[in-house]
Amino acid sequence: MLKFFLRKKIIIIVIVIAVILIGGKLFFDSKKAPQDFKVVRMGDIKEELTLSGKINADDYAVLRFEVAGRLNWVGVKEGDWIKKGQAIATLEKETLEATLRKAWQDFTAAKAASDEYYDGRSGDPESYAQKIERTALDATQNKAYDSIRIAQENLKSAVLYSPFEGLVVSAEPSLAGINISTLNSSYEVVNPETIYLQVTADQTEIGGLKEGQKGTMIFDSYPEEKIEGIVENISFTPAKDETGTVYNVKVAFGNVDNKDYKYRLGMTADIDFVIKEKNDALIVSAKYIDADEKGKFVLVGEDKEKKYVKTGIESSQDVEIISGLSEGDVIYD
Repeated sequence: MLKFFLRKKIIIIVIVIAVILIGGKLFFDSKKAPQDFKVVRMGDIKEELTLSGKINADDYAVLRFEVAGRLNWVGVKEGDWIKKGQAIATLEKETLEATLRKAWQDFTAAKAASDEYYDGRSGDPESYAQKIERTALDATQNKAYDSIRIAQENLKSAVLYSPFEGLVVSAEPSLAGINISTLNSSYEVVNPETIYLQVTADQTEIGGLKEGQKGTMIFDSYPEEKIEGIVENISFTPAKDETGTVYNVKVAFGNVDNKDYKYRLGMTADIDFVIKEKNDALIVSAKYIDADEKGKFVLVGEDKEKKYVKTGIESSQDVEIISGLSEGDVIYD
């Protein structure tokens, strides 16, 4: 009987030890971080370039008077559609016309004095004093003529004309009778049908762009819509007042006439260009690729053998493998 109880006790102890060992193994196995791996596969890949910018327009002008004066007439208001050459506003011309008349009078007097000098000249050599007198008379006549030209230009500047057909988006001042300077008047005209997206590209990105290249524009104002954009021009010189060496890229709207004024000056957008693409390429996630002094490599198999690879197209997430791996290989992080 004693032997029976001893044997039973031994069996219980063995079972308890086995349970502890198995439980411990399961516990520690559960604490081990699962290995991150991926199977190399075939798929499609695209290298894309995203640029940001805002709307500008070819036909866009801010018109201001070049001379100060009293505002005599305003013929437009915000929201008006005007023709090319149409008058927008005028200054009172009386003072400007009086200035022009005085300039003509001064010129007439200066020319008469000059003519008198030349008519009274004999064939004798000109003395030093006569040379001084002649030079002064010529200078006075020339200054009077210049005053005429300036007065004529100021008189012409008393009327603002629209340089193209378009929409009046700002008219300040809007009422006549106000004394203005060259800084406090502003009449803004734009043709909404001539808008384009102006973006900037870094010097490292310019190589992937060319005139006629198409992209997809998404505006912050209309995030659900995709608009076709076409590269119309890439500036030859870098953009001014920018950090680094960047170039202006003009992107035309491919399928929008904007007659409803939906797209407006200053609206911001991103445009995506597909620079390179390939179908049925061997691709892996970019996070599995590392590099050392010899080049790029991945860790293959459970023993994590280092294999160097040659890469091709790179997207935001994946990388094309040109050589070094085969479809079905298992790579580890």
